[in-house]
Amino acid sequence: MNIGQESEDYIKKYFEEKRHIKLVKSRRGERGFDFRDDESTIFVEVKGTEARRLSHVLFRYFTNAQYEKAKECLRNNKKYEIHLVLGVGSKSVKHYCIPTRVFIERAKPEVHWSLPIRKEINEYEVDGP
Repeated sequence: MNIGQESEDYIKKYFEEKRHIKLVKSRRGERGFDFRDDESTIFVEVKGTEARRLSHVLFRYFTNAQYEKAKECLRNNKKYEIHLVLGVGSKSVKHYCIPTRVFIERAKPEVHWSLPIRKEINEYEVDGP
């Protein structure tokens, strides 16, 4: 099993056992989250890693779709939660839940540089030693 699947399984089990909510996978065309409940009152984004310390991972990056879904949920009095799972596959799993309001209030857009040269990349190939 891969890290993503293990993280998702962990969160689904958490919701069933601790909150008595059965999560379903997002359907085609639904964007900005991984799971929701049957009534679409809670939306869940899952991020997981094998790393055991927050300082060793980049959990700070989110998509526009995730941010927009969180804003939509806030406007419509629905829940949006980001679940961070550290230590996936180990016995020392740490689980964090970031609520909608914290995400919306604290998130900041970042600018990054992109180099779209895929078509002409062959021009820059270097011979080995």
